[in-house]
Amino acid sequence: MSAQFELSWVYGISPLVTFRTMTRLEHLTEKARQLGYEDFHVLELRERAGVFRQVAERQAADIMPARRFFGGKSVMTETQSWQQSTWNGSRQGEYLVELAAAPQVEIVGQLALEPAGTVGTRFTIAVQLETHGRFGRKGGPEVAASLSQRLEEEHAFRLQWLERQVPYGM
Repeated sequence: MSAQFELSWVYGISPLVTFRTMTRLEHLTEKARQLGYEDFHVLELRERAGVFRQVAERQAADIMPARRFFGGKSVMTETQSWQQSTWNGSRQGEYLVELAAAPQVEIVGQLALEPAGTVGTRFTIAVQLETHGRFGRKGGPEVAASLSQRLEEEHAFRLQWLERQVPYGM
């Protein structure tokens, strides 16, 4: 089973400030707390050889119907690998989600931060989900819908975070 979706949002700050906000440890831990992520840990948050990597893991009960399909909880590892910014602040990146209890689920995607208007940023994430085996047709659409909903919730948190920052936390 294959599913794909694309989400896009505009923020009233520059791509540089958007990137710095999204990759702050303080922002990530507060997001995890407010969205109720269980056992959340940031494993990597650094730039090396021109690529900025953000790797975090947590329980994936909200993403996949683990108990129904696998009899327990699954750990989700989420990786964002961002290339260096261009002259106008835009960045491209790759997105990867690994579900420990579901190796037959492959979630990959593309990330983009691009200028929007004079001072704004458009953040786009395009996700491709492939499922194989017994998880296939039944679990694939449910995982795609859950992941899309979770990304929308993260966007809503980002907006709340930015409203509290003066001026925008930077």
